[in-house]
Amino acid sequence: MSDVLSEVANALHWDVAIPRHRVTAEVVDGMVTLRGLVERPYQKSSAEATARRVPGVIGVNNEIALAAAEGSKRRVMPA
Repeated sequence: MSDVLSEVANALHWDVAIPRHRVTAEVVDGMVTLRGLVERPYQKSSAEATARRVPGVIGVNNEIALAAAEGSKRRVMPA
C-alpha cells in the first residue's frame, strides 16, 4: 500500500488547486484519509477528487477542514 500512498501524495503535490504542504494523506488497505486545512471549499473537493483518481484507491475519507475566512461576517451598509 505504500505505493498507493506515494502516488496519492504525488498527485496531491502536483494539483495546482491544492495548497502545497497543507493536505496530508494516509492509506490503509486502499482507503485514503485526507487531513489538513485549506482556505476554500473547492480545494477540499479537488483534493478528494485527485485522490480518488489514483489507481488502487478504493475510497476516500475527506477530513480536510476549512479555515474560517477573516472578515466573513456580513456587513450591512446603511441606506
